[in-house]
Amino acid sequence: MRRDPAAGYAAGVRATAAVLATVLASVTPGDAVARGNRNNYWRYVDGDGTIHVTNLPGKRQGGWQLWKSLPGNATPERGGAPRRPADDEPVALGAERFHRYDSLIRTASSRYQLPESLLRAVIHTESNYNPSAVSRAGAMGLMQLMPKTARTLGVREAFDPAQNIHGGARYLRLLANRYGGDMVLVLAAYNAGAGNVEKYGGVPPFEETRAYVRSVLRRFYAYERQAGEASALRRAPARHLAE
Repeated sequence: MRRDPAAGYAAGVRATAAVLATVLASVTPGDAVARGNRNNYWRYVDGDGTIHVTNLPGKRQGGWQLWKSLPGNATPERGGAPRRPADDEPVALGAERFHRYDSLIRTASSRYQLPESLLRAVIHTESNYNPSAVSRAGAMGLMQLMPKTARTLGVREAFDPAQNIHGGARYLRLLANRYGGDMVLVLAAYNAGAGNVEKYGGVPPFEETRAYVRSVLRRFYAYERQAGEASALRRAPARHLAE
């Protein structure tokens, strides 16, 4: 049976709520037991002594064992664990420029079966919604596509918002398929390249990449909360893929 990549990606999205305190930070393994609304992380140590961590153990080979089980991101009113103070630090989302590309984001979200909030968080982190942004390394536009990557994705004009958003969304979808929906690895590969993710067997030990993944995830959940607060009835095409 052919696996549905969108469903796998949705599982990865749901399972990364506590990643800021686990996969990307130095924590001490504990004896927490998974129960109720939890986010679970597994690890195993390979023959070289390298520690691997994932939120989707079924997608990888190895003797995975439960490492951390932390509260989910549901609100107390919905039966979830209380949020930590750091979880609710404000993320500015109200600027007018943050909504200039709503229709393009929604179209790309539907076409590539990605959460709108993820596309918004990547654009926010990469370019702060500036379609003319250029990095020191030469990355271009809203989703900061490198020239070679843009050409591979069929993007002829990287500063055109529609081409850039669709190109970046296509790249995220390809990475999501490659990593079985593990959003941590998807974002790490988007920033540092899939080669480095493969080389290190997970998030590369680059502070820039770790900070990037933290930033995107933090904004992702902020956009998710904003969407939920704006209207409980309005749902983006790909935000609830598993329902």
